[in-house]
Amino acid sequence: MNPNVIELFSLEPAQLDGFLSLGWFRIQQTIFTTNFLYFGDQVYDAVWLRQRLHDFISDNKCNILSKRNGRFRIEFKSAVITPAHEALYDSYKESISFEGASSLHSLLYGKSDFNVFNTQMINVYDGDALIGTGLFDLGKNSAAGICSVYDPAYKKFSLGKYMIYEKLQYCKRKNFTYFYPGYFVPGYPAFDYKLEIGKPALDYFDPLQKKWYAFYDQAISGNG
Repeated sequence: MNPNVIELFSLEPAQLDGFLSLGWFRIQQTIFTTNFLYFGDQVYDAVWLRQRLHDFISDNKCNILSKRNGRFRIEFKSAVITPAHEALYDSYKESISFEGASSLHSLLYGKSDFNVFNTQMINVYDGDALIGTGLFDLGKNSAAGICSVYDPAYKKFSLGKYMIYEKLQYCKRKNFTYFYPGYFVPGYPAFDYKLEIGKPALDYFDPLQKKWYAFYDQAISGNG
């Protein structure tokens, strides 16, 4: 067994909080951690991030997106993957430059037929049409963003960022302490958008010290 991957058969909310606080994250029905990633034949650092929700405020970008997307309807609910979600994911997957999971069901469950995580979803509708969905897991005091996908025809509305802001605000209303959006990768710009959301509340994890630090007090740049 890979020591950096743990297969899960049950998970208490406080246990998820503990894993997230140490730079672990969900992949299907396992929890894993890594400090390095491969894209092509190049090795990159993986830098884990979190948002301090008590310090998170609706910044100018959040307000712009809320106004721009005000005509859309959003809902939060327990995650249920429907054919409409899978069709949306297929359209989204064709528009991205990196390789994604074969389906939303595969992304969440892999080969399992159960979910040990308390997974929630945000759905965004234009009229009756599903144009965006985002998945996130709830612990006891923390939440972890899993993915956000959207109809490529609505790209100009920045629905990916919009849904992340909505997740953050939802979790803050629930009095959660932290939101973990995953990692960013210095030198690989596909994940840089995470650094522009809630800057004053953003932390990064130092795997050597096993501590979190304010990102914009000790900004990271470059590779390795």
